[in-house]
Parts: sequence; structure tokens; C-alpha cells
Amino acid sequence: MIKTIENGLDKLETVIVCVGLAVLILTVFAAAVLRFFGIDMSMSTDIAQLVFAWVSFIGADLAMRKNKHMGVDMLMNKFPATLQNLIWVFNYILIFIFLAVVTYYGVDLCIRNAARKYQTLYISYSYATVSCPIGCFLMALTSLKRVIEHARMLLCPTKKNPDAKEAVA
Repeated sequence: MIKTIENGLDKLETVIVCVGLAVLILTVFAAAVLRFFGIDMSMSTDIAQLVFAWVSFIGADLAMRKNKHMGVDMLMNKFPATLQNLIWVFNYILIFIFLAVVTYYGVDLCIRNAARKYQTLYISYSYATVSCPIGCFLMALTSLKRVIEHARMLLCPTKKNPDAKEAVA
């Protein structure tokens, strides 16, 4: 059941990021072309800012879930598997704590921005700022999942490391 929810969330995040990126590109491109012809599309900046916030935070969780964030692991790969897993558990606990704090203060920021409006869209700025706590909450869930995976590998060392990079030929 958890796998089904995770797969559904993965598909939903992928759709949000792909559609958001397409809207972002089309909006900025249309604004540039229309500006060339002297037509003002001032709302494009607000739309781009709103969509970019969502694409960034949801995309960050998607990358974290698929282990696609950039990292340098030359030194880590030289350590024994048990030490690597201990380091991963420690790192993901730190990441979880940071994301929990950002989620908490992000909710506060949304509440403070509720009265603030976009100049051209006439909607609350909270629609953009809520992307931060939602994205960080999703990343916190992902990091918690990784803590559990690496803790299991410490207890049962025969399991495959989810953070191991695949060899590139």
C-alpha cells in the first residue's frame, strides 16, 4: 500500500513539474515575443514567479526521491559499507531536522503573506510561499524514508544501498 501511494505521489510530482516547466517556458517566451511587438504582458512575471516556486520545491523532492541530487562521494566510496550507512543516517537526520524547521517557518510565512497580493494576478502571495512548506514536508518524508532504509541496512547488511551511484561507462 505504501508503495502504491509512493508511486502515485511520484507520478503526481512528475506531472506537476513537467506541466509547470512547460507553463514557465511558454509564459516567459510569450512575454519576450509580445514585448518585441510592443505588447505588455506584465502578468508573465508574476505567473513565472508562482510557477517557478512550485517547480523548484516539488522538483527538489522528485530529485531527492530518485536520488538525482548532485553529490561528491569519492571519499565515501572508500569507507566500509557499515560506516557509509552510519554517515548516510546521520546526514539524512540532519536534513530531516533542517526541513522540519523550514516547514514550520514556511507555514508561518504563508500566514504572514496571506494579505499580500500579486500585482497583476490579484491572488494571495501565499499561493507561492506555500510551495516551500509543502515541498520541504515532502522532502522531509523522503529523508525519513532514507533514514529507515539505511538503518535497516545497518541491521541487515545484505540489502542494497539506495544511495549508491550507478557506474557510468
